Amino acid sequence: MFLSHKENFMGKVVVITGASSGIGLAAAKTFLQNGWKVYGVALNNFQDGGFKCFQADVNDAQKMKAIFDEVQKTEGHIDCLVNNAGFGISGEVVDHTPEQIKSQISTNLTSSAVNLSMVGKMMRAQGYGKIINTCSLSALFPLPYQACYSATKAGIDVLTRTTRTELKKHNVYVCDVLPGDVHTGFSDARQKSQSADDKVNKSVARMEGYERKGMSPQKVANKIFKLASKKHPRARVCVGSLKLLIPLQKVLPTRFLDWLIAKIYC
Repeated sequence: MFLSHKENFMGKVVVITGASSGIGLAAAKTFLQNGWKVYGVALNNFQDGGFKCFQADVNDAQKMKAIFDEVQKTEGHIDCLVNNAGFGISGEVVDHTPEQIKSQISTNLTSSAVNLSMVGKMMRAQGYGKIINTCSLSALFPLPYQACYSATKAGIDVLTRTTRTELKKHNVYVCDVLPGDVHTGFSDARQKSQSADDKVNKSVARMEGYERKGMSPQKVANKIFKLASKKHPRARVCVGSLKLLIPLQKVLPTRFLDWLIAKIYC
């Protein structure tokens, strides 16, 4: 586990969405063990992490604003926001319901933009801060049968790059963490649109097999904490062995990359 000098971080405050499990919980514990004051947000009631966790749906902007206002009033500042809440839908887009598609985009992308806007305004006023968005390598290598999920993560990547430019002059740094396959409860919680084509269902099962053999969420949490700890953090950090594919993304034709991804996942 990444550990640093606690005295450097005493009094610092972080708010983490999706803090009750997986990457969010690992990040919350890492910040906590390094002397930060941690506030979590989770969809379900969660009080077992050793930190205060608010129960809220990240899609409820009014509730989220109340949480951010309460933290700021209590602590006087927010040093870091980790936009981590999200979920997945698998299957062919044509088999998704309109409600599923809207929920996927709202939870993964829209809520992150709204949270960034609200906390970014606070950080702009105080003259410093870090906003770290949990993205995915699927933002750069969009996955078949995870089209909407990949689209939301591509949106997160663009959101990070643009708002980083907007806020950097205020000493507020917006960053992306792009993990590959991570072994968490995310796979089991994924909503699945069953297909009449058994090849689709087999492909989704294969993809989830890769996830269950993936890296520990602690590895991603360490990267998140490292970004929060740096004075001038990088805009984008990829995590896991699949980051070796990033140079290919820059030089190979899109058509070839799509073919390669199809060979792996389909």
